[in-house]
Amino acid sequence: MEFSYEQGGSISVTHGSKTVAGAGTSWATGYAGVLLNIAGLNYPVASIDGAMAMTLVDPYPGETATDLPYALIPVQPENYQLSRQVNNVLDLVQPLVDASTGPAGPPGPAGPVGPTGPEGVGHLEIVNLSEAAGQLAGQTGVYVMVPVVTNDPGVELTQQASVTIPFANSNARVALYATTSLTGLSLILGATNAPAPQPEVPTEPIDLSGSGTIYGAPGTIFPLGIYLGGSTAEFTISIPNDFPVKIERKAETSTPVASQWLTGASGSPYPVAGNAVSSSAVLDKKIYGDGTTDFQNGHLILNRHAYLQSQPLGLEFGQVADEATSETPPRIKIGIKAAITGDNYPILAALYQYGFGQIQLRPHWSGQNMVVTLGRGGSEEYIISDEDPRRHRGDGVMQLYEVEYIDNVGGVGGTVKFYLDGVQVGAAKPANVKPRISNTVPFEVNATASNTNDSVDGLEVEYVTIDFDRPGVASTYEAVVSGPIQASDLEALVVDASGYTAAVPERHVTYTANPASGPQTTDLTVVVGPMQIPAGRAYKAVLEDWSSGVGVAHPNELIMTKPAAQNCRFEDVTLFGSQPSWMEVLPQGAVPTIGGISYYCEGIRMGNYVQFQFGYDWDSATMPANPFGDPTNKDSYMVPHKWMIYDAMGTLLARIEQPNGQPLNTTATPAIWEGQYDGRGVAMITADNRWYPKGTVRSGVIWRSHDPVAYSQEFVWRNVPTYDLAVPFASQTGYSVNGFDLRVYEGSAGNDGQSNGFANYRWMPWESSTYNEMIQAGANSLNPWKVGADQISITPNAGVWLKYTPFNQAGRSPITGPGGTRDDRQAMAEPVARYARDVTVKRPHDNRDMKEIALDYLTGYASDPYHCFENGRLTPLFKGNARRNVTMRNHYYGGGEGSTPADQAYYVQGGRLYEWASGHNPLRVQVPFAGVSSSKPVFGTNMIDDAHGHQFPHWGSLLFQSPEFAMLGHKFSDQIRLYMNNILASPWGEAGNPAQRGPAWKFIHAALMWKTASRNSQRLYSRAEVLDWVVFDFETFYDNYYASTPGYLNPPTTLNGPNDAIYAATARFGPCLYDGTYGVWQHDFMAGYWMSALHVAEKLGFNDALRAASPKAEAVVNWLITAQQKRIVGRINEGMLVNALDNLDYTTPIWRPEQIEAAQGEASALPQSFGQIVTAQGDGKSPSWDSFRSMDGANVYGRDGQAMDQLLAGPSLLLDMGRTASDLVAAETAALAYRQSKIDSETAKGAQDAGRTWFQYNQTTNNPPFKPPL
Repeated sequence: MEFSYEQGGSISVTHGSKTVAGAGTSWATGYAGVLLNIAGLNYPVASIDGAMAMTLVDPYPGETATDLPYALIPVQPENYQLSRQVNNVLDLVQPLVDASTGPAGPPGPAGPVGPTGPEGVGHLEIVNLSEAAGQLAGQTGVYVMVPVVTNDPGVELTQQASVTIPFANSNARVALYATTSLTGLSLILGATNAPAPQPEVPTEPIDLSGSGTIYGAPGTIFPLGIYLGGSTAEFTISIPNDFPVKIERKAETSTPVASQWLTGASGSPYPVAGNAVSSSAVLDKKIYGDGTTDFQNGHLILNRHAYLQSQPLGLEFGQVADEATSETPPRIKIGIKAAITGDNYPILAALYQYGFGQIQLRPHWSGQNMVVTLGRGGSEEYIISDEDPRRHRGDGVMQLYEVEYIDNVGGVGGTVKFYLDGVQVGAAKPANVKPRISNTVPFEVNATASNTNDSVDGLEVEYVTIDFDRPGVASTYEAVVSGPIQASDLEALVVDASGYTAAVPERHVTYTANPASGPQTTDLTVVVGPMQIPAGRAYKAVLEDWSSGVGVAHPNELIMTKPAAQNCRFEDVTLFGSQPSWMEVLPQGAVPTIGGISYYCEGIRMGNYVQFQFGYDWDSATMPANPFGDPTNKDSYMVPHKWMIYDAMGTLLARIEQPNGQPLNTTATPAIWEGQYDGRGVAMITADNRWYPKGTVRSGVIWRSHDPVAYSQEFVWRNVPTYDLAVPFASQTGYSVNGFDLRVYEGSAGNDGQSNGFANYRWMPWESSTYNEMIQAGANSLNPWKVGADQISITPNAGVWLKYTPFNQAGRSPITGPGGTRDDRQAMAEPVARYARDVTVKRPHDNRDMKEIALDYLTGYASDPYHCFENGRLTPLFKGNARRNVTMRNHYYGGGEGSTPADQAYYVQGGRLYEWASGHNPLRVQVPFAGVSSSKPVFGTNMIDDAHGHQFPHWGSLLFQSPEFAMLGHKFSDQIRLYMNNILASPWGEAGNPAQRGPAWKFIHAALMWKTASRNSQRLYSRAEVLDWVVFDFETFYDNYYASTPGYLNPPTTLNGPNDAIYAATARFGPCLYDGTYGVWQHDFMAGYWMSALHVAEKLGFNDALRAASPKAEAVVNWLITAQQKRIVGRINEGMLVNALDNLDYTTPIWRPEQIEAAQGEASALPQSFGQIVTAQGDGKSPSWDSFRSMDGANVYGRDGQAMDQLLAGPSLLLDMGRTASDLVAAETAALAYRQSKIDSETAKGAQDAGRTWFQYNQTTNNPPFKPPL
């Protein structure tokens, strides 16, 4: 049935009146359940009083107006139309059915008796005509609905059909219609929006104990995966005599690699051949000014101001904290085959970066020598070769010139060798300077750093070369026998099954720990052969391709029995003892590939718990260096498809599809929602036009055999930070939370299209909902605190939902850049933090278990497209190389690091909205940059940068007994490291990172990665890898910013530039920033994120791990905490009246530019405390602790916000970390009193208004810590 809203005629409304008058209208008198829509806003109707009169529920709040267009929106539109039709019929037949119109006529003759009918079925009474609803597709008519008895009908059914309506599906519809056939009338029974039920198969109770079985294939070497959790016990081992168990010994090694560029007739850019550098490192011919080139003998000739320069080489020679040795090549040789004409001394080959490092080869001016320049930072060394009479000078003879540096590892300098036509020239020469070669250096000829001052004419180039030793690790295997064994050797045990060609009977390897408490024996069953999976347990996944409209099974079935890592354990001592070991599995054969996209699966087996994570990424033919490389013109959307899960017997266990039964990425709905928007640009989702997201490459889908086992409340309280939830009406307003998903709609609040109210978990529906259903949900909410339940506040949530369904992101804004407070913009996402505080709590809005919400919210992180595959695996990108040379491009803040080779750059294809979007509501994107078509954004608009890297699914592995959440989290952690792989030590010489939010998010990521690290998992970082990253960064920060002069430890007395101002102010006020307009200032909620990060890291044990890892790291950690304490105590005890900057409640001025200028840069002449700042502000200070003045003094604003919540929680967090000081205790007393006064005053406003003016943005983790009753 085609439906349209009632819009005939026009209306008149009066401000403050409930009466609405119609002109030219014909409304259905007496019809209930209607909303009056005026200019995109809905007003509930109490009654329709006549064809041209109605009464509203509440007085009309808008301006008085006449002749307004309108729409009537019935809750059930078919009922409304039927009511009008019935009313029309009654109007027509009223004279016939009303006995008062005339006498009854005489009875007619009786008709013939008909044949006996079939058995009947008993019914209840006929439903009143005014309640009738429903029509046949494509037809018109009015139908009478009758209730049917729900038990056995009492008749024999010779034919029957049935459909199943899921209990949880309130939008399903049943249809019964007739069609003729050759033999009779066929009745068709069907359902819409009601998917076929999932297979009903017996489910065994969850058992995580496992069997201790290790599997390996014949002909392979596989580890036993033993991890002892740092045990210091003595061990013995028992091994069958005929079983090849060995100890794997790993040693650093190197592999010679080489590359060459020919300058043949192909022209610039000249491709590279070989295996030393990436294929993207082509050699470009470049011209400066009036430079020229020629071509002879099949070779390029460079004249003055013409030169060759490659793309960045992407070399990785290992960054270490020691500036004297960092990025030193173990061995490197560069060369050129060229002919030199005239008395010239050209730059033959150079790896040069100004002020950083270099190797530069030239002929020497004095004779038949060559000279090399080695550089590191500001140090340079010139080394001249011996003379060689073979060298031609200026006669145009082609010769091969080379220089080689060999490092003296662990000692001073190294050795230099020169070569001419492949033969060493004279003796090797000692070198005192170790050259520093970065990953972004190019290869150059006839110039350095594009500077052609030393270029020459007539340099004929045949080719240039580079070769070096690439570091690696080599394994050898040592036999082991039963008896005593060291713990390190026990953890390094492997089974050398390379000699087996077929499966062998299982063997048992046992090891015994002998602590003082008594022996503890562990038995491992080892199977060389295929994994056996019992019936009823997930065995394989089959991809169904629905491109044709029907499911076609792909021949590459994913049989999930190939072990990738076994006996995996968390390294954390608590999790080691509480989380059962798990096995990581892969498919046995090749994965399906369709249209350049591979369809992957990686799994976890843990007892009888099975988890599959399906993933998608470009194949190697489409993206050779995936996940690195430019995705322009590459379709990122998978075909319509479903996944089928089977056991080993072929029994279907589950289907993975959309909730309505359609395939994932169905073509029945667009990738971008299109429909009607209200007056604020909010999508008016309807039952017939819902939004469901499409997946792109790097999105994931999770299937589980069971819900993961939850840890007890006591365990959570002991191991997860929890917070005092004394504010039951926090963050409920329509502007408490904002964000947006441009695939659904662009809002109108603030910059870059965010929408107030979007994805506030307190009001979000559990399942897909509609605009009008959200209005009804607000009206029916069980939440006793009503702020935020109104139409304006709640309807932005119509297009998002909390229940985990494939590709659902649960309202997390794909574009994390713009926007204010969001439920996940904190150390722990809001529903997760609420559940951790009380695992039995229910959401007030609908009484749904918070456990259910938290679990699905955590699972939904799989939907975000950051789960990239490299070499076909979901391994973290920095695993094995904490300072790997990979970076991010085209993110929210710009193009990113452009000097990295393209095949080492992770392209996000985002940026500021105006840079890639060409239209809104519905979204359209720039082609080809942002998508292969304007309605298919490459990654569904998703992008993360370090300033907004607040995605922490890792917490799930501290709340539930499964490593899967940590695996999701470690992939998210990669995103902020791709953006910039540092925390505190800025590569740009900027000292302000201790006051910036990006580094705070990174520190939380580091703490959670460390807490959930595993030494033998392939999908998690190890603790050693995490500490390698963080300690290196902290030690670099210590040397360059903390203990330097000037530095944080040695602040200057005179301010000469931004860093000096930051050092001096931080010593007095805690973490500060510098801005040319603001001067020295504090960004309060960024500093608050750091306070939260430090508290989380302290509670998780990460701060102690850093303290133990390095004296420099310990000094930095302790200083970070002390700096926060200085800021928080100073503000609360004497600075609550410091007025804000720039009309922003979260900005605190320290030293304004005019103050610094007046003091002539002398720090001692500037305010030394927060109290002195208040004094200096005079009449411009804040009128009270909870307010501030506008910059012009004309207005006073409230100071409620994240920043104030964090500040008032700060003293309690510091005390919870073990800090002690009398002024800190006094600050906590004052802060708690301030907070309680606002709780009391808001509560006193009652259920309709509490939370409207304070605690508008209060998030769980921005409260004082909870003290559990343990």
